[in-house]
Amino acid sequence: MRHYDINKSNQPSDSRSMRTKSENKNSKIRIKKQQTSGSNTLTFENEKKSRNFMTGERFTYKKDNSYIERERERENRRNNWRQKRAVDVEDIDDDEEYYDDEYDVRSWRFRLLKKIIAFLLIIMVVGGSASFIYVKSIINDMPVLTKKMVLESYINKEPVPLSKIPKNLQNAVISIEDERFYSHKGIDYKSLVRSFVNNLTGNMTQGGSTIDMQVSKNLLTSNEKTLKRKIQDMYNATVLNKIMTKNEILEAYLNNIYLGKSTYGVQAGAKLYFGKNVNELNFGQSTMLAGITNNPNLYQNYEQAKKRQAIVLYKMYELGYIKENVYKAQLYRDTPFKSEIDK
Repeated sequence: MRHYDINKSNQPSDSRSMRTKSENKNSKIRIKKQQTSGSNTLTFENEKKSRNFMTGERFTYKKDNSYIERERERENRRNNWRQKRAVDVEDIDDDEEYYDDEYDVRSWRFRLLKKIIAFLLIIMVVGGSASFIYVKSIINDMPVLTKKMVLESYINKEPVPLSKIPKNLQNAVISIEDERFYSHKGIDYKSLVRSFVNNLTGNMTQGGSTIDMQVSKNLLTSNEKTLKRKIQDMYNATVLNKIMTKNEILEAYLNNIYLGKSTYGVQAGAKLYFGKNVNELNFGQSTMLAGITNNPNLYQNYEQAKKRQAIVLYKMYELGYIKENVYKAQLYRDTPFKSEIDK
């Protein structure tokens, strides 16, 4: 319980100036220790002299034991909080050190990644510009391609119209040489990417030339395996699709394809391997002749040609040109060459 003793006295007229000088002055603390039976009890008195701010009268403020205990508990709590806060600050400093190190690593990686990306972009821009200039210079040196130029470049001087070439032979050649012939505009980009990946990762090389590009190679450019010739064939293939129909391009291909033993065109090939005109070929003979176009020096051998025929038949079945029963029946059916019959 708090006790207040207020000693009233008259204040002088200048009490306000005197009050400002005597405010907030603490009195002495008297601590008395009283001995009681069975225990020691500490009694505290804290007298604080101050002045009434309204009247200017002096009074003495006494603090009892319970107040002192509460003050001491508060002080202990404050000390404990300060100690805990000090430990937390140390932990925070350690964590900040750790996060700073981790941030430095991440920042270093991010800067390195930015440099790599910038370097690659520069290479792409420079390489793309150089490639464009190189391709442009090759195209500018090429003559203007016309349909007449293609017809005059025929190797086979006795071509046959596409209408006299069996449909099975046409479908077989398209299946094995250029399955998307009727859908692309001279360049099959999907086939080019696949061939590029296979050439990098596989043991065997694979071309991505379309029938249009092969017409260019057979009639307009050369057989040189150079980047320049490849660019020329790609450009010619796109131009062919502008000046000719797909059937005209296919006809030019079938009439000038090399089939071995100095033979060009499917008419001459039918005579060589089967002793008959191309329009007289049956289904099995058409698929055999279509398989030879890939490598005539190898597939002019009957056993090798028969293995190649199986691949041609499967592609035709896969693309929907023939039914499953036709595919399986022809696999086990003999289709002898003329040379085999003459033995």
